[in-house]
Amino acid sequence: MLKYYIIIFALLSLVFSGCGSKSPEPLDEEVLDLEYVKQIEEEERKQEEKATELLALEAALKATEAEAAAETAAETAKETAEEAAVQEKLLAQPELQTPETNQAGAFNAIKEAVFEILTIPADESQEVKAEKPVAVPEQEDSSPRFMPTSRLALVSALKLVSCKNVPAKMEDAHQRLLKTKDLKIADRSLRDEINDRLMPVVHFDFDQIKIKPDYQKLLRQQSSCVMKALEARGDMIVQIEGHADERGSDEYNLALGHRRANAIANSIMAYLSNSTLVRILSYGEEFPLDRNSGKNAWDKNRRVEFTLLLKP
Repeated sequence: MLKYYIIIFALLSLVFSGCGSKSPEPLDEEVLDLEYVKQIEEEERKQEEKATELLALEAALKATEAEAAAETAAETAKETAEEAAVQEKLLAQPELQTPETNQAGAFNAIKEAVFEILTIPADESQEVKAEKPVAVPEQEDSSPRFMPTSRLALVSALKLVSCKNVPAKMEDAHQRLLKTKDLKIADRSLRDEINDRLMPVVHFDFDQIKIKPDYQKLLRQQSSCVMKALEARGDMIVQIEGHADERGSDEYNLALGHRRANAIANSIMAYLSNSTLVRILSYGEEFPLDRNSGKNAWDKNRRVEFTLLLKP
């Protein structure tokens, strides 16, 4: 019987202890809920602040880009206006006398002088012999410079020196090459503007290698004296460099630049008996004259340039 009383007592103790345990107070649960809500609200506030900062930064970047675009457009418009003014001024000048007219005038002067000598009396012939001979103007000085009508060709033509100044300019280029030959800088960075004064910068239409008539005349005009001076020196070579605009793949533009340089090389070989003095190179789209994107920039960048180098 004692065992039964003990068991009953134990069960009653368990029942009373279970009834005496307390559940969490409702007030404690409300406090926990409020703290959680505050944490959520704080995180949302921080996210909103970050979003506001990002929007402000984006707006500032857009404003800066718009300002830079406006400045670029203004500079391009200014350059175009200046080039148009130069072209208009040149086109307004009277046409120069052609070489044929100068030659004809010199020939007529000589013919008249000879006729006078043959028709004067014998006793006056000694006096005639004492007179100065008729001066014949040199062909180089009397030949007019060709001036293209297209804008880019005109810009190239205005930089070119006359044939009589080619040897001096070539010597200047040679001296500068000697001073920079040991510098560890990319060849393109050392290119001298004298090169563009000796031979024209030739521009091409989109995806074309055909040389336009204006540039054909400029090439003939300059090659006749520049290539002759180059061969006479024997200490320099000319590098013909082809370029393309940014449109198209790198591989295609390299090939296109090489084809353009090769077309120019073929056009001047008639003035150069030694083909080892010419080297062909393509830069593709790597070195644009104008780094903007647009028709004006692309027109400038599709080109071939001549660069004098020391003979290896």
